[in-house]
Amino acid sequence: MQFNYRWLGNAGFEFIFGNKILLVDPFLTRPRQNQLFFGRVAVDGQAIKEHVRECDHILVSHTHFDHFMDVPEIVMRTNAEVHGSANTCKLARKLGVPDKQIHTINAGDEFDLNGIQVKVIPASHPWIPGYTRGRLQEDLKPPLRLRGYRMDTCLSFLISFQGMRILVWSSTGTANAEAADVLICRAVSDERWYAQMMESVQPRLVIPGHWDDMFRPLSKPPRPFFLPPRLALPPIQMIDLGVFECKIRKAKPDCTVLVPERFKEYRI
Repeated sequence: MQFNYRWLGNAGFEFIFGNKILLVDPFLTRPRQNQLFFGRVAVDGQAIKEHVRECDHILVSHTHFDHFMDVPEIVMRTNAEVHGSANTCKLARKLGVPDKQIHTINAGDEFDLNGIQVKVIPASHPWIPGYTRGRLQEDLKPPLRLRGYRMDTCLSFLISFQGMRILVWSSTGTANAEAADVLICRAVSDERWYAQMMESVQPRLVIPGHWDDMFRPLSKPPRPFFLPPRLALPPIQMIDLGVFECKIRKAKPDCTVLVPERFKEYRI
């Protein structure tokens, strides 16, 4: 079985299964870095209109701005349905998405989306200063502050279509990873992490996600974002996709690693 996909930047992916289009964590708005803690940020409707013209379903791993803030606009433009946690669904309602297009999902759920099977897997999220877990504020009104997109839980997804299995891994851990043909995962872990993932998933193809600078305008080519700070010199480094590929190949030499071009459609 073949399918097409596009990387939309950051953690966003579009999958085309036959005549159905599934998005995961689409994010096209590019806020300025100083807006992480100051000011309100409007959704970039023009970018959404240009790059996402059709969609049937959207899976949301968690409700941070770089995974969710464009989802309500996409849903209302395309008449898609959104599937996510309680915070995801509550915030979608606050931002105008009709109830009939909102579906709450939880870790352990398995469901069918017009022939696309989805299994929801619990995920771990790193601690980020100022972006803690918790309830959404009750008085949220658009445009929101970026900190208003507060997550309650984090989810990964095993997506299956006519025998093809894609694991979209949104977790900092490796527990509960399942076998899949294609693995989309973080590019910032150590060799042991990738060895564990390759052992559990046994993918034929690995694609990095969420590695680029989310504050860089779409008009400019993607560039790597910063690695988490470390207690060594230099303390701040950029994500190195060459190092990522070496770690994958060391763990599973027969595996293909693909760093896709943003918005280019690939056939798998």
